[in-house]
Amino acid sequence: MGRKRTLFIIKAALGLAAMPLAGSLWPLPQTAKADDFELAMVIKETTNPYYKATLAGAQIAAGEAGGKVTNVGPTQSSAQAQVDIINNLADRHVPAIAVAPSDPDAVVPAMKRAQKLGSKVVTFDADSGPDGRPFFVNQATSDAIGRFGAILLVKAMGTSPKGKVAIVSAQPTAANQNLWIESFKDELKKHKDIEVVDTVYGYDNEQKAFDATVALTTKYPDLAGIFAPTCPGLPAVARALESVNKGKGVIKVSGNCVPSITAKYMLDGTIEGFYLWNPIKLGYVTYYAAKYLAEGKIQGKAGDSFTIASGKWPGTYTIGSNGQIITGEPLQFTAQNYKDYDF
Repeated sequence: MGRKRTLFIIKAALGLAAMPLAGSLWPLPQTAKADDFELAMVIKETTNPYYKATLAGAQIAAGEAGGKVTNVGPTQSSAQAQVDIINNLADRHVPAIAVAPSDPDAVVPAMKRAQKLGSKVVTFDADSGPDGRPFFVNQATSDAIGRFGAILLVKAMGTSPKGKVAIVSAQPTAANQNLWIESFKDELKKHKDIEVVDTVYGYDNEQKAFDATVALTTKYPDLAGIFAPTCPGLPAVARALESVNKGKGVIKVSGNCVPSITAKYMLDGTIEGFYLWNPIKLGYVTYYAAKYLAEGKIQGKAGDSFTIASGKWPGTYTIGSNGQIITGEPLQFTAQNYKDYDF
């Protein structure tokens, strides 16, 4: 066989190999879906039922607007774990990332890196440093959340409220809870006979919150009230008080968490002031905001707005001068209404 004929046969064989053949063994390449938007919600911890509710809201929005959404986070709250997750998502070039930071400052470098690599990054539920994101989707104003907790606790303490009050929060670096606590304390200044004596932390862990509460009752045997702006910390506070026979009104309690794990302590009288907001709506609005940012329909600047014309929660949502989109107001749960909120 001559050299030219050999080369011809080789080229012909290569050409045939490159051609797609009919049949299931050689399928033609599939065209990418028109809407391949993805939102990754980086949450504080995957064991907290609160974030199942925010995910449920985002899934409703995804069903309306297209795309998909997932929760990603550590099993125990950790700023470094969130940083690693954000970096991994950035390396995957996920179109949009919504972060609920455990530490407002620790996540900022990773969020900035993700944006440089092309992901749109916002915060929800808890904010980062403002240089890490274009805007924050907030469930209600921090001032309203903190003051509402104080008002409910004072009401539970009676017509002449007085005594020592302590705070059981999630962790010292939780920016949202720190803002709520500031407003809580400011509201209590209206009542000169109430003294805030301590703030302790459960680090988003039920057992740690339980232990911290028991320690408070030992340290302050005359403690009159506890404010617990933390989920799952609030039901852990209730269990702790019951374990030392200081539940059911002996020490008054207000705080916020989801009804699914907290309502029974409200029903038995251990928690008098039990509230939250609608986390399903928070996730819903977060999804739309992140999707519209990724699509260039909003730029993320103060004054930008978008309208949900129809769907679960239609309306116009605007980024305020403080870089926040506010989705609602505090909501008190009662024996009459808690079953209306399935989260």
